[in-house]
Amino acid sequence: MSQPVVAPAKTDAARLLLAGPRGSLPVPLRMLLISVDGQRGEAELLVIARSLGLDSRALATLRRQGLVTQRAAAAPAPVPGDAAADLRRLMRAKMFALDLASRMLAGRDAELRASAREVDSESRFLDWLADASARIEAVASAERAVLFRERVAEAAV
Repeated sequence: MSQPVVAPAKTDAARLLLAGPRGSLPVPLRMLLISVDGQRGEAELLVIARSLGLDSRALATLRRQGLVTQRAAAAPAPVPGDAAADLRRLMRAKMFALDLASRMLAGRDAELRASAREVDSESRFLDWLADASARIEAVASAERAVLFRERVAEAAV
């Protein structure tokens, strides 16, 4: 018999922190914490962490702070209505990010706009954000790309 897959999950303390003021956790760590859902494995979360500019110790940092724990990946069924709220939050964040990227790229955003149409999940959104950030860095600067990620992270919650 195979062992159940273990995936990081938010603790009650994490939910309280995310519901509170945004300044209580650095923006990239906050975005990583938002991505922790009890379904994604550590490997997938580490890819997300890297796309946010974090190193491989970011997840361990959240564990030490009591914000993330381990649980079997077969999570309890979500509360009805949560999926719709999550989708609305994702779409708002996507539109905000697309508008901000368009402004930062000043007319060089056609490919990014086209790829945004494919964003229909949080993981695709994070991939799209990494691409947008790389394009902004290539056109403007690394600082501008960091500013883009921070502004989107603030708006996504």
